[in-house]
Amino acid sequence: MTKETDYIIVGQGIAGTVLAFTLMKAGRSVVLIDDPALSSASKVAAGLYNPVVFKRLSKSWMADELIPFLDTFYTALEKKLGCTFHFKKQIVKLFAEEQEREFWLKKTNAEVGKYLDKTINDYFLPGLVNNPLGAAEVQHSGSIDTRVLLSASADHFRHLGCLLEEKFDTDQLIISEDHVSYKDHRAKKVIFCEGFRAAENPYFKWLSFRLTKGEILTIQLQDGHEIPFEKVINKGVFILPMGNNLYRVGATHTWDKLNDDATEEGRAELVEKLEKVIKVPFVITEHLAGVRPAVNDRRPMLGLHPEHPALGVFNGMGTKGIMLAPYFAEHFAGFLEGRNELDREVDIRRFA
Repeated sequence: MTKETDYIIVGQGIAGTVLAFTLMKAGRSVVLIDDPALSSASKVAAGLYNPVVFKRLSKSWMADELIPFLDTFYTALEKKLGCTFHFKKQIVKLFAEEQEREFWLKKTNAEVGKYLDKTINDYFLPGLVNNPLGAAEVQHSGSIDTRVLLSASADHFRHLGCLLEEKFDTDQLIISEDHVSYKDHRAKKVIFCEGFRAAENPYFKWLSFRLTKGEILTIQLQDGHEIPFEKVINKGVFILPMGNNLYRVGATHTWDKLNDDATEEGRAELVEKLEKVIKVPFVITEHLAGVRPAVNDRRPMLGLHPEHPALGVFNGMGTKGIMLAPYFAEHFAGFLEGRNELDREVDIRRFA
């Protein structure tokens, strides 16, 4: 028998998971297809969100809209799933030079100033952290434990009977003008949320990806030292407290050898940068890598195929998927249901 559903979602990373919950909240039925054996940048990601671009000390794109939206979305999802994965944390920027410190103070009076603490801390963790020029904090930042989020979400989808844990086979997709069929499922649309694998999707290979590989370490500090759980240190690398004296450290950015293999080069780069920040010994407990679905213009990719309107894509979140996904899942769901048009900055028609 053919099983009817509103949407088939391919991929249960951050993008697919958030879109599925958004559509279900709107009363739509979904089937997710995901192969848990495949690598995913979402499973590796530290899950940080930051309203500030440190390089220019400017507001991150749409931060004023994205931050409140993600706060509401993830808080509600924690209650729904019965677990905790959203942590509000201040990002502590360690100054590398006096000019950087002065630029920060100047920017506190600019538009981005709502996110920048005006107080300079000249003695932030002096026995642990090397910061002779002091530090200051970014407000309204935080992190999502993506492993907890994705695992709890998968359990929820399994309980509902709407998660197929298998590799999606495009050869078995039958496309009609107003619906698609896949094996024994029939849906109004199939939405591809495949992360970097979208670059190999035969229907969306024309999208302009700029895939980047990132590597990340998990470390444990020695000699009884700890970084406060509510703080994230940033200077060349980020150091994100995870609890139990474990910390994520990242991340690298490379544009070749796009696979999920952790490398000695990536490890050495992160260790070198980390040793410039902290003064105490540490041990590495985990080293992971993933490929980010980044885009040349650094904007998400939303839309329907120009020749096959029953095929859609929700992708291209890059390093800011945690921030972007909730807001734009709502935006895309509205488009799919005929409530709004897509913002031109995120519409895939910009590549057509």
